[in-house]
Amino acid sequence: MRAALSDDFTSTPATPTAPATDVLVVGAGPVGLVLAIGLARAGVDCRIIERDGEFRTAGVRGKGVNPRTLEVFDDLGVVEPVLARGAFLGVRTYQGTRPVEQVDAAAINRSTPDRPYAGMLLIAQHQTEAVLRDRLAEHGLKVETGTELVDYAEDADGVLAVLRQDGRTTTLRARYLIGCDGGRSTVRKLAGIPFLGETWEEERFIMASMDLDGLDTEHLHIWNHPTFGAGAMTLVPMRQDDKWAVHAAVEPDEHGDLPAPTLDTFRRLFAERAGLPGVRMHEPIWSTVWRPTVRQVERYRDGRVLLAGDAAHCQSAAGGQGMNTGIQDAHNLAWKLAAVLRGAPEGLLDSYQEERLPVARASLAATAAHHKAAFGGSADGPGVLTAQFRTMEVQGLDLTGLALDYRGGPLGRDLDAATGVRTGDRAPDAPCTTADGTPTRLFDLLRGPHFTLLAFGTVPDGLIELPGVRVAAVHDPDGHATRAYGLRGDAVVLVRPDGYVSLTGATVDCATLAEHLRGFAL
Repeated sequence: MRAALSDDFTSTPATPTAPATDVLVVGAGPVGLVLAIGLARAGVDCRIIERDGEFRTAGVRGKGVNPRTLEVFDDLGVVEPVLARGAFLGVRTYQGTRPVEQVDAAAINRSTPDRPYAGMLLIAQHQTEAVLRDRLAEHGLKVETGTELVDYAEDADGVLAVLRQDGRTTTLRARYLIGCDGGRSTVRKLAGIPFLGETWEEERFIMASMDLDGLDTEHLHIWNHPTFGAGAMTLVPMRQDDKWAVHAAVEPDEHGDLPAPTLDTFRRLFAERAGLPGVRMHEPIWSTVWRPTVRQVERYRDGRVLLAGDAAHCQSAAGGQGMNTGIQDAHNLAWKLAAVLRGAPEGLLDSYQEERLPVARASLAATAAHHKAAFGGSADGPGVLTAQFRTMEVQGLDLTGLALDYRGGPLGRDLDAATGVRTGDRAPDAPCTTADGTPTRLFDLLRGPHFTLLAFGTVPDGLIELPGVRVAAVHDPDGHATRAYGLRGDAVVLVRPDGYVSLTGATVDCATLAEHLRGFAL
C-alpha cells in the first residue's frame, strides 16, 4: 500500500480537490474503455482519464480481435459497429514472388450456433476505441483527455490521486484506482509492483500505415526470409481506413543504426524481400519502430490499486493476444468491482488475480514460443503463421479465447452432474425461444451487468422475483442449447455478468441460490 504522496506534491499543495468518485480508470485505450463501460452500465460512478490530449486516428497496433473478445463486445452492445468497421481476412504466404500457401477467410471464419464468432477480426485499434467511446458516451461518461496521473496516496477508505491537466494540478478522491495505462504504466510504477520478464533487444520491427496499390484486399500477405522468417514483410489491408498496415523486421547496420520507417525504407525492403511486380507503396501517414517485450507483474493488486491490460502483462504480437487478454481482464474486473462497491466482500477482488494471472502467464509463454518459431529465420515460418489462422491455435494456446475457463476457482458451485458445462466454463450461445415461443439467443438473455439464471425446463418455485438476478425460462426446440450445455434433462445454469458459469444443477431452491449469491452482494 502506498501510504503517502512524494515530496514533490506534499511541499507544493494542489489546487482544490475535485469531487470524489468510486473508481478512477487511468488510460483510455480499449482496456480502460471496456472497464469504464462495464462499471458505468452497472451504475458505478467512475471517471476515466487519458494522458494524451487527442484521440488516435491512425496506427496499426492491436488490430486483431478474437472471438471471445467479440463476445465481450456483444455483451457490451458494440459488436455490430465493430464488425462493420473490420473484416475477416484470409492469409497468403510467399517466397519472393512465388505464392506458397493460401487460406481463405471462409475456411477460418467457421461460426456455429454455440460459437457465433470465429476467426480473427482485423480492425485498426483506433477504430475499436472510437466505437467504445461512443458506447461510453451513451452511458453519460466521456474520456478526460490531456489528464495525467502524477502521484497517489492510499488510506483505508480509498486513494487520493494527484492529476495534472493543462499545467494545473488537482487531487481526486476515489475508492479504487485502476491502471489501464499500458506497458509503461505510471500506476504500476507508483505502486512499486515489479514487472518481471525481458525485452528482446536484438529484435526490431518497423511498422507503418499507408496507401498501397497492386494487391487483393481479401488476404494478409506474408513474405519469408532466411534471416527474419515470416517477419520479413507483412502487408495487411485495413478496410475501414482504406489503408494498409505494413510490418518489416529490420536489423542495425555496421554503425548500429536502424533503418528509419520511411517510404524509401519500406520500398527498398519490399523490393529485396518480395519483389512482387505491380505493387506500389505511398507515403506513410503513421510509422513507428517496435521491439517485442515479454513481461508480467507478480501481482495484479496492491490494496485499492489494480492493474489490467498491458500495465499487467506485455507479450509478443505473434498470435494477436495482447489487447484481447487485456479486454478480458477488464470484463472480469468490472463486475467484481461493482459487486464490492455494492457491499460484497473485499476478497472478491482477489479472485481477479486468481483467475486472470494464469491466463496471461500461459498466453505470454505460448506467444513467445510462437514468435520464435514464426520469425526466427526458419523456412517453416510462413507455414507456422498460416497454421495459426487455419487452426486458431499456437503452442497449445487457443487463440479464439473460447476454451478459456476458471474451473476450480472459488466463485462457483456444481450441485450435481445435470449439465456438461461446469462452473468456471464459458457460457455458450444458442438459438432458443422464451416461454411464450418468441425466438431469441442465449446471449440476448445474458447481455447486461446482472447474473442470469437460465432455467432449461421448469423454473423452480420462488426464483422469479430473486433480486439482482434475471431468471429466464429457456425452451430449446432445435436442441442447440441441449448440445452446447450438455443437458441431461431439466437443469438450471447461473451465469456471471462476464459470461462464465457460476452454478449448475438439475434444480435449485431459493435458499441455496440466495446463499450462493450472498458473496456477490445480490
